Amino acid sequence: MRLAAALLLALAACSSGRPRAGMSDGERTYRAKCTSCHRVYEPAEQTPAQWSQTLDKMEALKKVTLAAEERAQILQYLSGDAQAAAPAPLR
Repeated sequence: MRLAAALLLALAACSSGRPRAGMSDGERTYRAKCTSCHRVYEPAEQTPAQWSQTLDKMEALKKVTLAAEERAQILQYLSGDAQAAAPAPLR
C-alpha cells in the first residue's frame, strides 16, 4: 500500500497539472528533430522570420537535416500560422 501511494505521489510530482491538447504534426516534428540537442523553445520566443533564420542556421551547421515538408511543418508550428504549411488550394 505504501509503495502504491509513493508511486502515485511521484507521478503527481511529474505532472504539469493541466491537460495537454493533442500535438500537431508540426509540434511533433519539431520535438523529434530539434529537441534532442536543446530544450523545447516556446513559439512566442522568436518571430516567424527569426525562426526561419534559426532553421537556416541549424541546417547550415549540419545540426539537422530537414525535408521540405518537415521544415514547413516546423515553421508552421513555431510561427503559429496555420496557412504556412497548408497546401495551396486546387483550382
